Amino acid sequence: MEGDLKANRYRIGKKIPGGGMGDVFHAHDTRLDRHVAFKVIKPQYLDDPQFRERLRREAVAAAAVSHPGIAQPYDYVDDGGEAFVVYEFIEGVTLQKRLGEHRFATEQILDVGIKIADALAAIHEKSFIHRDLKPANIMLTPRPDGPDRVRILDFGLVKRLAVLSERGSTAPDVGSLTKPGMQPGTIDYMSPEQLRSERVDQRSDIHALGLILYEMAAGVNPYRGSDTASTIANILTREPPPLTEFSPVSPPELAQIIRKCLRKNRDERYQSANELLVDLTNLRRDLNRPAGIPAAPVAAPAETPLAISRPIARTLFLLIQGGYLAMYVGFARYLPRHPERLFNLISAPALVPLFFVLAACGAAVRLYFMSTVGFDYPDSGRLFRRVFPVIALFDAVWAATPLLLYHELEDLAWVCVVGLAYLPFSQRSLIFSAYAPRGGRTSGVRVANTV
Repeated sequence: MEGDLKANRYRIGKKIPGGGMGDVFHAHDTRLDRHVAFKVIKPQYLDDPQFRERLRREAVAAAAVSHPGIAQPYDYVDDGGEAFVVYEFIEGVTLQKRLGEHRFATEQILDVGIKIADALAAIHEKSFIHRDLKPANIMLTPRPDGPDRVRILDFGLVKRLAVLSERGSTAPDVGSLTKPGMQPGTIDYMSPEQLRSERVDQRSDIHALGLILYEMAAGVNPYRGSDTASTIANILTREPPPLTEFSPVSPPELAQIIRKCLRKNRDERYQSANELLVDLTNLRRDLNRPAGIPAAPVAAPAETPLAISRPIARTLFLLIQGGYLAMYVGFARYLPRHPERLFNLISAPALVPLFFVLAACGAAVRLYFMSTVGFDYPDSGRLFRRVFPVIALFDAVWAATPLLLYHELEDLAWVCVVGLAYLPFSQRSLIFSAYAPRGGRTSGVRVANTV
């Protein structure tokens, strides 16, 4: 290959490490007299139409994204024999090589992270996901007058999230080249949903960027095990060790940002690269703030009101909802047999149907929150906060129901009234305890740089 002239234009030079499904060479464009990177499908894959299509998609995706953080393609050729893409030649070293030399200072981590997040935002804006973001695919080019220039390389596993239909609307890209059960990407930097062969989106790229930032700060990949199986198990089940164990000088705000990127549940991660970019940029601004200039006030980190685990908090919340449903059922069965009790409690008979309406509405609300919390929907806290005034009103009415049994319970009925009146506030504490520590939007407190 070295010394060959391809397409009557590109003189092939030395091979460059990397390339995945293809081989990459340093080449010279004889027409425009410039250095280029020449990526060609490996000989053993030339007869596989899927690899040819994957190379075409790589070229299309890279050409669609115009951004200084993306290696730009100059040419694409598939003549039925060879198939190759010609990229701009980028000098420098990979982030992987730099990681093997030293750890990064916080300012360098933020600079690289901001540039990668900005490039990812441009990729995602065009409805593509990279799916193989890792240190080996990030090139750092030193500059004498400032920080390194950062480029994302290798779009070989790029996937389009949506395509433009004939009517102009977006639709899912059904032309997937990934066979069922396959796991495209590099195991060490895969997200849990990639390992489970689930449909992926931009949040998988955000997870990979979180791992890169962690490795830059700590010097290690927190999930890498002794073999592939242990690495996969760590990604799926293990929480990364606190960043301070490896880098005590890292700002806690950076640890919060990275922790949110690495949530197992993608609904709890940053939902877009732009969100992550905003937090990284704000952190760099705050750290570079001159002495004497106060930072903008932010909320103190939230502490849960109850020192109990999430499973217990969620279980108690669900039991309370079940108790209310049982009370509604008992109310519906008891009152038709003893209507005089209700008339003794309510002087206006016209208000009696209102109790049955409240029972129906209350049952609907309880079933709804049993579903959201039961399925661990990450926004359950915010939803509960929105409807809390209505819930408090319902529960205030139902707190009076023990008085229907006053003749049997006597003064104990008033104790039951007080207990029922307190329940809505205990529910708020339980749901806050369940969802605040996970970085989700909770029932009362927003944690700086995590929501």
